[in-house]
Amino acid sequence: PILLKAMDDPVDRVAAMAMSAFVSFGEALDNTLMQTYCHNFMEKVVSKLQTSQHRGVREESITCVAVIAGNIRQEFSKYYDSIMPVLKQFVMHFTGEKENRLRGKSFECMSLLGVAVGKEKFLPDAREALSEMFSKPVEDDDLQREYIKEASDRICQCLKQDFAQFLPGLLPGILRTLQFDQVAERGEQQDNADMYCRITVGEGALVMVHSQKFEEMKTSLQLLLTFCHEVEGSFFDFAQATAEALLPLLANTDEDFTTWCGEVRGIGLQVWAQLIKVARQGARDRGISPDLAGQLLSTGLRTTFGLLDKIKEPETLSAVASGIAESFRSVGQGAVQASEIGQIVDKMLDCIDRSLVRTAKLTKGKVKHHDDDDYEEDDEEHEEEQFRRNCEEVLGAVLEVASTEFPDACIHKCGEKIGEWLKTTQNKVLGLYLACDILLHLKERSLPLWPVFMEQVFATLSAGPKEDPDAKLAAAYAVNVAAKVPAFSQAAPEAYRRLAKIVGGPRPKKRDIGVRKAMDNAVAALISLTQEQPAACPPDIQAWNLILAKLPLRDDEHESQKVHARVVDLVLKQDQGLLGASNQNLGLVLSALAEVYGARNICEEETDEKILKVFQSIPRETLLGAASNFTEKQQKKVEKMLLR
Repeated sequence: PILLKAMDDPVDRVAAMAMSAFVSFGEALDNTLMQTYCHNFMEKVVSKLQTSQHRGVREESITCVAVIAGNIRQEFSKYYDSIMPVLKQFVMHFTGEKENRLRGKSFECMSLLGVAVGKEKFLPDAREALSEMFSKPVEDDDLQREYIKEASDRICQCLKQDFAQFLPGLLPGILRTLQFDQVAERGEQQDNADMYCRITVGEGALVMVHSQKFEEMKTSLQLLLTFCHEVEGSFFDFAQATAEALLPLLANTDEDFTTWCGEVRGIGLQVWAQLIKVARQGARDRGISPDLAGQLLSTGLRTTFGLLDKIKEPETLSAVASGIAESFRSVGQGAVQASEIGQIVDKMLDCIDRSLVRTAKLTKGKVKHHDDDDYEEDDEEHEEEQFRRNCEEVLGAVLEVASTEFPDACIHKCGEKIGEWLKTTQNKVLGLYLACDILLHLKERSLPLWPVFMEQVFATLSAGPKEDPDAKLAAAYAVNVAAKVPAFSQAAPEAYRRLAKIVGGPRPKKRDIGVRKAMDNAVAALISLTQEQPAACPPDIQAWNLILAKLPLRDDEHESQKVHARVVDLVLKQDQGLLGASNQNLGLVLSALAEVYGARNICEEETDEKILKVFQSIPRETLLGAASNFTEKQQKKVEKMLLR
């Protein structure tokens, strides 16, 4: 009420500041509370949009609308018809230089309204919004540039495959921005020499490029990444042209190019991987051979393997390895032959060995006292470690898409390296992660390697609570995936005991992020044991009581999503291990599900739908009996679910 009153202050700048304060407050407000108060605020800001001539008040009014829409999402639909025409008027008529921010905020708000109400209602207005966004060129320093990029991104996420109809008009301009074809006049270069760099492109041609060009390229590549991811197979018709525009950026090995365009190339490699996925999906949808996906993979590997031999910077090498891993995941099953796997494995293991040699030289040459050079060496060591992790991810990706074709000789080579790495503290995590990938994808075929790493897995689980949390996370994940292998039954009772000791311990402090992530993975592994090896649980361990005390999970977001999905599936199956005798655990379970409902970082949309189904299927008397387990916030969420 205080902020609402302040928005009517006769001094426009004060009213605008009150709106800005509401924006900051509203972004963090729970949506159940926002729904309680949003109606009065919507009336106020719409009135201000229609009556105020103050640019700042209008800008903040639009931002208020955007925050409310983003918060209450589908519930915003009742305001959509009254606010969208106002925004369309703004973007059509407020085109002056001083109104760029107002126009940009209008685009931002339109896209947020679209996400809130869904593509069926938004599609006609999306067409008008995109037409206005790209109706005229936007200068590099124009305030609208970032607003337009983010709005386009959101609209694509909202419309998904229906966005394909806009691509013929949008893509040519976006692909042009990936070319170095605009060279500044000599006088301009001299006046702003520190803002230009010399880049070698094509067949050795030198061009002078403004530093802003790289930001423009990153923006375009991020848009392409969204387009590929959301439009999926419908992007097939544009994949070849996009790949042709992208390849010169990926293949350039010029040192200055690498220095200035490392981040650009990193995003470009992710786009290339998505193009492979698009080509595979598009071929499947059209019932044709996935030749394009195979061609893109071959071209990408030829280019990136060449980069691994020529580039020296570990940060760039890390981005290249990440792009290779994503490319393998994108191509899917059956595209990688056994004859190719040996070369890939040898290449990645060689890259890791060379990285370890470089790291050893860095460590040996370190200056004992701390100075700026020492910090730079620490950064380089960290980048080398990340590069090795990403090379291991490549091996994991190949195992994922070619588990049947993966040769025994390569399994043996991997086993030798795991044994070698596990002997050193520096490389133990690397060895454990490769062991996890082998367990996950080879299952019973991994058994010959268990003597190499399984003892270290159990030893790591018994380490102190803060001792190398990354290694403990990897060890917990190893148990998680090993539980699915029947032969693990002999080791399962001890795995229960060691995980129970971790999960039954106190919650890690908030600042100990690594320890908290390791705890999440220990909980996930214990759940996996209850499902895959239930008979092996020692009678003195109450696994589900320990698990429920730690739910919901929050810190390892990917693992949290999987765990919450698994829990809701067990509720739908009426699993008595989870629910307990006479459903005595139901209240705790429902509390955890209510807490994660709508939290997209730890609960996927499909899981949300199942949670909604759970609550709507439970008799009201049962819910009332469980209500003592709910916080006030959870109660409001449950009430909202029951009204849907």
